[in-house]
Amino acid sequence: RRRLIQQGRIVLGPDHSVACLIADVSAGGARLRVPARIALPETFPLVIAAQDLRTVTVRLRWRRGDFAGVTFEGAGFYVG
Repeated sequence: RRRLIQQGRIVLGPDHSVACLIADVSAGGARLRVPARIALPETFPLVIAAQDLRTVTVRLRWRRGDFAGVTFEGAGFYVG
């Protein structure tokens, strides 16, 4: 797992997304910082700004306050 901070967006619907910070990334998942008031579904698209707006599907594994743990479904986030 690598500590880094990247900008991202969580897609919640066709015309609705929220900004988040992507941190503590590994090949299998990441920790997201997203306001606790935002309800997250079990799976959702995550747009990664640092990877030319690449979109990956993630699965919510845990939620604590403003933080959420997700795993990558299929091809994940490149940790270089």
